[in-house]
Amino acid sequence: MLLRKIIGTSGTRILNALSSLVVLWIAANELGASAWGIAGIILLDISLIILVVELMSSALVFYTPRKNMYSMMVATMLWTLLILLLTSCLFFGLSFFPETYEIMVPRGYGVHIIVLVFLNSMHSFNLNVLLGKRNILAFNSLFSLQFLLLLAIMAACVYVIGIKDEKAFVFAMYASYGVPAAVGLWMVLPEMWHDRSLQLRKTAKDMLGFGSMTQLSSIVHLINKRLSYFVIRHFAGFAPVGVYNSGVQLTEGLRLIGQSISLVQYSSISNSNDPQFAKQLSLQLLKFSVILTSLAMLLLIAIPRSVFELILSKDFGDIRIVIISLAPGVIALSANTIFSHYFSGTGQPKYNLMASVVGLAVTLPLVFVLIPLWGLPGAGLSASSAYLAAVVYQWMMFKKLTKSKLADVLLTMADIRAFADGVKRLLHSK
Repeated sequence: MLLRKIIGTSGTRILNALSSLVVLWIAANELGASAWGIAGIILLDISLIILVVELMSSALVFYTPRKNMYSMMVATMLWTLLILLLTSCLFFGLSFFPETYEIMVPRGYGVHIIVLVFLNSMHSFNLNVLLGKRNILAFNSLFSLQFLLLLAIMAACVYVIGIKDEKAFVFAMYASYGVPAAVGLWMVLPEMWHDRSLQLRKTAKDMLGFGSMTQLSSIVHLINKRLSYFVIRHFAGFAPVGVYNSGVQLTEGLRLIGQSISLVQYSSISNSNDPQFAKQLSLQLLKFSVILTSLAMLLLIAIPRSVFELILSKDFGDIRIVIISLAPGVIALSANTIFSHYFSGTGQPKYNLMASVVGLAVTLPLVFVLIPLWGLPGAGLSASSAYLAAVVYQWMMFKKLTKSKLADVLLTMADIRAFADGVKRLLHSK
């Protein structure tokens, strides 16, 4: 059953990665590096605000089996509106300092960012509830609808309507967040209506208490990953941001392996109270996540620069050096996601926050030294260094809490047999 869920989630993530590649191809060939750089900054702004919104909603996976869903929905909605109001005030204040404001928020897109954050937060709420209820099929279906709409609407904007700038991506995001948000609410609302007793204060307190650790970790982690965007924008403009963003997209596509595995891991651990099960499952999935990601990364690195230039245009030839510089970090992230979901699933998200802080302590000095010195490869190397530092910390904490040994992370015949048995059961069940 576990392997079936992982394969189903992996299939969804692979489809997502393929769709992202097509979106990248359209952007590179039809929009250009500068417009794609603007789109990257817009998406980064949305992601940063969403992480603050999810200080509340990130606890949904853990609390869905344990708390009243109606109270959680009301608490999440009120928190979302509060954050959007504060963000609007922040944008208004920054608008009096145009040079600073336009480094962070591309001109004319402040209102779009606010609206897209709201739609994304509703979509994220639905996904978290479905994952908390272990409804992996519905989760994957809703997730698939999101990225397929993004691809379809962006292609329509470019090839049918003739929009050849970042607006094509922005309009596509409206559809890819809005439609799944409506469909997802239709899925989850009936269950909330069974018990409409409101315990708002306690629910909000518990969700913020749990979610604050998880999301502060995610906020710091995203800063680790994306601070270089603003630094590149400052030193070189939007076009290099577009190239770097494309390289990040290609390498992060490989993260689908660890993400697919860890989502099922998180759902299983959150619904279990057995610490030994959580430890063994996490160690076993850690090995396969790192091995499979490493193999995929080697294949991506083997692609020559000329192929990237042929597919994406000559403006994007530097993608290969970005990919190489990010490679160690992407492999580290395949371990990071397993450790992170172990700590969150066992109710110990503070260790994820500390790992992200360790990574940020590495990122901050490096981006301001390596980017001016080496450009795009410097950005990739600073990110990889931060990810590696974070994973080393997570392993040390995991080792201490679970009494694990270094030998436990080595692949054994027992692991291979367990995987083979899972495949056999999957095949025989069909």
